[in-house]
Amino acid sequence: MNSGASARIRWSWLVPGAMLGMATCAAAPASPAQGPLSVPFDFTRSVIEIGLTVRGTPLHMIVDTGVDPSIVDLAVADKLGLAIDRGDGGEASGFGDGKGAAVFPTSIDAIALAGRGFGRFDALATDMGPISAGLGRKLDGVLGYSFLADKIVLIDYPGRRLTILSRPADAGIFTRSCRTHWRVPLRLVDSFPIIPAFRFGRARAPVSLDTGSSGSIGLFRSALGLPGLEKALATAGTVTRIGARGEAKATSYRFDAPVGFGPFALPPGIVVSTYSVAGARDTRVANVGNRLLAAMKLRLLIDYPRRTMTFHGDCA
Repeated sequence: MNSGASARIRWSWLVPGAMLGMATCAAAPASPAQGPLSVPFDFTRSVIEIGLTVRGTPLHMIVDTGVDPSIVDLAVADKLGLAIDRGDGGEASGFGDGKGAAVFPTSIDAIALAGRGFGRFDALATDMGPISAGLGRKLDGVLGYSFLADKIVLIDYPGRRLTILSRPADAGIFTRSCRTHWRVPLRLVDSFPIIPAFRFGRARAPVSLDTGSSGSIGLFRSALGLPGLEKALATAGTVTRIGARGEAKATSYRFDAPVGFGPFALPPGIVVSTYSVAGARDTRVANVGNRLLAAMKLRLLIDYPRRTMTFHGDCA
């Protein structure tokens, strides 16, 4: 295979009740400074699904902080007339037990959310049929880091709204009713934002934040060495991930200890699953998804240009 495209993406999507996730490269050009743009999102499947248009054609995509570059369905890209470099194709790496999906470099232009246009950004074109089947509806693409990299993004889980801000000061309109907030520097690992000192009972370690995940917590192998973690796991069943290499089974557990970060916490009993990847205590030992953030009723503000991430809770 040609290595040009294969190094740019790895993903894992779980069927409902499990998770999604992806990773690696590129930055989007800045959009003109305007007021806040707020759009509703569908959270029926515990992922952030939004409607948008590309070259005037309505499409359905998800927003995923763990994928880079963004993704567009190959047939959709052909229909839209996007330039696809089929001579630089590669194979996606990621979860699953089969062959990696074929991916081809492209770019997305003339994209608009609620009528507001944004500049061109890098993407990969691939057959999203298996991914759509796992999600339970047709999916035209994924907005990842290549789209988000120059933006300030607010995800309101209780309100089910996604807002793109032009200035940090504009966030106050949407967060002033929140009584609790926690801000950390935005550190990225393979484009994933990192939550430092995440609590697993009394143990603490960094985890990645993945808005492409429909689950709560996916544990990497390195997490099992944290003090007291394995003893707190009680087998609950299995989950099926739909990844770049097809399906893969994983064990799910009930975690009988509190989890949380900063001032936010959930009581014992949250369902977690496992990944076969190693992870590391100095980078990330687990992947945190939408189900946990929604259970905490958070408003998540990621300021990519200024490299800060703020969690707002206890919102009226």
